Amino acid sequence: MALGLIVKSGRVLTAKLLMGQAVEGITHCAIGDGDETFTEPQNPPAPDIEQTALKNERARKRFYKRTFLKEDAEGALVVNGVRYLETGEETNTIGIFFRFDEAEANGITIREYGFFGGDVEYVASASGDLAMGGVFHQDTNPVGEVLRPGYLYEVKNIPDFNKISDTRVELVGIIKI
Repeated sequence: MALGLIVKSGRVLTAKLLMGQAVEGITHCAIGDGDETFTEPQNPPAPDIEQTALKNERARKRFYKRTFLKEDAEGALVVNGVRYLETGEETNTIGIFFRFDEAEANGITIREYGFFGGDVEYVASASGDLAMGGVFHQDTNPVGEVLRPGYLYEVKNIPDFNKISDTRVELVGIIKI
């Protein structure tokens, strides 16, 4: 399965960070159920480098941990077949950890996810790290809780799985500089 795609807006976010502009790095993960191009559950469409949002965002959550990582054959964290250990030393590999607990995303057929950074903001009524319902729009999505989505950094379409019972979804973004 293909790795995620760093899209153009992700490259802009990286450039802003390198220029020292006052934006946050990757802060949020969004999950969604894709769009009409996702017709074969085990054969996801390729993401588009021009994407600035998920096709159909359903939930978004702020990271619970960011840490430096180093590759280690004994590491407990395995991402894309590579084992990592958390470390206090500065390395060129960063792990950003996201957890959708228990009932936070039940009933969603998760087919896409993306990592966002920059100026992410929820509507005033959303409290805590979780936002449901996608990006707010007064006419087309008045129940969305994400007011400002920020910069989409990386997006990935995945073979779908229907999260119908109380299970936890954990996603880890690995950034190697």
